[in-house]
Amino acid sequence: MRLLALDTSTWWGGAALLEGTEGAARVVAEIGLWVEDSHASRILPLVEAVLALASWPRNSLDAYAAVRGPGSFTGLRVALGVMRGLALATARPCLGVGTLDAMADAHGPAAVDRVPLLDAGRGEVYGARFDPEGHPPRALEAPWVGAPERAVGAGRNGIVFGSGAECHALRLREAGYTGPIGRQPSAVASAAGRIALARLARIGSGEAEPELAPLYVRPPDAELKAR
Repeated sequence: MRLLALDTSTWWGGAALLEGTEGAARVVAEIGLWVEDSHASRILPLVEAVLALASWPRNSLDAYAAVRGPGSFTGLRVALGVMRGLALATARPCLGVGTLDAMADAHGPAAVDRVPLLDAGRGEVYGARFDPEGHPPRALEAPWVGAPERAVGAGRNGIVFGSGAECHALRLREAGYTGPIGRQPSAVASAAGRIALARLARIGSGEAEPELAPLYVRPPDAELKAR
């Protein structure tokens, strides 16, 4: 099976092509791109570029995947919209994969729980907790948004990593965290692809649940003001 995966959840975006099934997924090509304004004008050229890198024709793709959040409000919608359109046009399955799930998979196995933290602005992070070695990562705590100290409070064991961990390293240390602080994984698109292939292998491509709704975690500003 050949799959195209996209990540536009942060300023760093990516497109990856994978081939195989669960347990045997191979990353054929991956391109990352730092975007300072919007992914909208770059996403289709990025797809064309990664297909050209692998010498794959567009009609050779069997499935699609996109990172669904949490992350950038417009960035998530861009990738999900493009993947949904391609899947509908080709009658192929399309899966959404959580940003934090993909970050945990991109980190790889660990000796303790994996705790990806994504910078959410306003002094907050998006966070979740996953088992040390599972693929796809098994969620031990659902995605949340809040103070970075929440990830390490009350003596909770785990390895923290990601943009939220990097920019709030001092606060994590002051909260008593003494473990390593890992960087933001760059290969999130290919990790999302691996997770999507694993899910497709389990449930069958004809029965795949789309899971394409954006996962924002933080309520929109308009909703907060209404409250």
